[in-house]
Amino acid sequence: TRMREILCASVRLFADETSMPVLDPGRGKTKKGFAWAIARDDRPWGGTDPPAVVFHYAPGRGAEHARDLLAGYSGLLQCDGYTAYKSLAAPKDDSAGPTLVY
Repeated sequence: TRMREILCASVRLFADETSMPVLDPGRGKTKKGFAWAIARDDRPWGGTDPPAVVFHYAPGRGAEHARDLLAGYSGLLQCDGYTAYKSLAAPKDDSAGPTLVY
């Protein structure tokens, strides 16, 4: 939680999600889950903040998981064109929410 707070105070973040198998208790099988990640590393551009990454498990890939992970973030968000991230974008007439950069 603290690392997420620290990262969400950053000027720029990178976000992505990837599928992974997770145990499905009681069934003796695995199911698909998702590791959502936010990261920063501005060293190549002269940044002084240390690099960091936070992983968050979620059972799905829906926009609600991106909203939970990035709640309160309003900097630059580097991400792919996945729709879940597009739903986070700051409206043009308001500064709340991140500015998406692809």
